[in-house]
Amino acid sequence: MLEQVFAHPFMDANHVLLSFALKRYCVYANIVNILVETYYYNKGVNLYEGAKNLVLANGLYYFAELHPNKPLIAEFEGNFVKMVRDPSIESIADFYRVTDKLRLDESTKDVFFDMLSEIPPTIEYIKEALSNNKFHIDLTIPLFSISIQEWYKKTGDKDDVLFDSSEPFYANKAFLESLRDIKVTETEVGYGKQKHVYPLPVGNMGIVKSYEKFGIQLADVFASALYFALTPRTDKYKQYQDKLKELPIFQNIKLNLAPSSYEFIKERMKETADIDPLEFLCDHEKDLKHNN
Repeated sequence: MLEQVFAHPFMDANHVLLSFALKRYCVYANIVNILVETYYYNKGVNLYEGAKNLVLANGLYYFAELHPNKPLIAEFEGNFVKMVRDPSIESIADFYRVTDKLRLDESTKDVFFDMLSEIPPTIEYIKEALSNNKFHIDLTIPLFSISIQEWYKKTGDKDDVLFDSSEPFYANKAFLESLRDIKVTETEVGYGKQKHVYPLPVGNMGIVKSYEKFGIQLADVFASALYFALTPRTDKYKQYQDKLKELPIFQNIKLNLAPSSYEFIKERMKETADIDPLEFLCDHEKDLKHNN
């Protein structure tokens, strides 16, 4: 029955758009976006010009992957997530303490040390950087946003969107609606191939019960199958996993939050933006009903 769904003529790239996030990489991307970017923005430096944010995020991730002190790396990552989800004097102190511990670890290479050294100064703006939204680093919203932009490129239509009972979406619904309702003519912002448009090109957004909407059920099937296909397996389902991976719908997933290739970063470093996304949103902050 699943194979009939995945092979149905309508279940193609014109009807199904898959995306995924590598959560561990996103920890380091969020360290850069939440902490380091805020610090440099206040110092008058745009971290997104020349892809400096990508270079740092990818560098931190790959050096952490190679670091032999796995317990210390796990503590570093865990303390960051805890600090963002539950900001407190204790969680903030724990994160910066373990950052220094990792910097000074005997196994930390000089280049990794230099990259980690970008973090301690960010404590100057930690109150500004952190949010009271416990879903601040949840990946539902960024994946939703890039998917919406991609659908708009494909169809030119601002589709209505239904979500199942998603806490992250519920928590950010008003913010997304404010991005949709910005009082400005449609404007393309961003760098190179990563350009996107504002107001956010989406129609009405609503939350529904999945068992009442067939489209939501189909989306759940594809999401579960993608997770199944991407998760390493050695059990009796390995053969079926390999079969899934061969299906055309799972062959070419362009939208993701994952480490960048060297070629992608090199190309991105050359790209410039006529309109910087951050500057654009700051210029229209008054139109936003909620800060994310």
